[in-house]
Amino acid sequence: MASKLANKNILLIGGTSGIGFAIAKQALQDGANITVTSSSESKVKKAFDSLCASCNDASMVRSYVADLSVKEELDATIENLLKYAAEPAPIDHIVFTAGNVPPMVPLADASFDNMDAFLTVQFFGAIAVGKHAPKYMTPGNGSSITLTSGTQSKKPTSWLPAATMGAVEGLMKGLVITLALVRVHAVSPGFVLTELVQRLPKEMVDGAVEKYTNKSLTGDIGYPEDTAEAYLYLMKDRFVTGSIMATNGGAWLV
Repeated sequence: MASKLANKNILLIGGTSGIGFAIAKQALQDGANITVTSSSESKVKKAFDSLCASCNDASMVRSYVADLSVKEELDATIENLLKYAAEPAPIDHIVFTAGNVPPMVPLADASFDNMDAFLTVQFFGAIAVGKHAPKYMTPGNGSSITLTSGTQSKKPTSWLPAATMGAVEGLMKGLVITLALVRVHAVSPGFVLTELVQRLPKEMVDGAVEKYTNKSLTGDIGYPEDTAEAYLYLMKDRFVTGSIMATNGGAWLV
């Protein structure tokens, strides 16, 4: 039986590494046409080449370089990206996993510039997607937008990720109402070992792996290929919208 994603046009914002790249690989296997994007030209090329090599038809893969970190250019950047992704056909699904490392500074020492750099990609970028996406998407409940928050929204260990992820979840609920019939969701991953995490200092990563493995009710941390399944499910189920799907090893319960 054909996958529900076969021949669908999927845009993966942040799809060149980590969870986004894992979603891209599985969507390709399900017969979807995908566009992956990142702010790094080298990462985009590497992901594009890898994805093309993994499928029988390289025309199923497209790529685009889009830097979401410049707030003054965000409207134009997102609209140009959406326009590009919709060139072959209207977009059916948008997955937003783009993010950056939060500034490691105490609140008392933080500047608004510190906060702005983090918020621009993950929050204002998501707003821009909601603002412009309907013009480029297939209308109806077969289409979806999936944002990314995180466990910090409900079990914070620091101030800025908790604020940002809570804002993304609130935005998702507003978009559900505003963009209906297009479905909108958020996935809330726990500790997932991605390239973004591995860019942190090694001792911090090693400590986090041990900490979250010990706390996990599954006895392990998260991995991109497992977390990707949450996004794939939300694309496929036409009767789910406004949901926050947790994939966190039971972190909300301990």
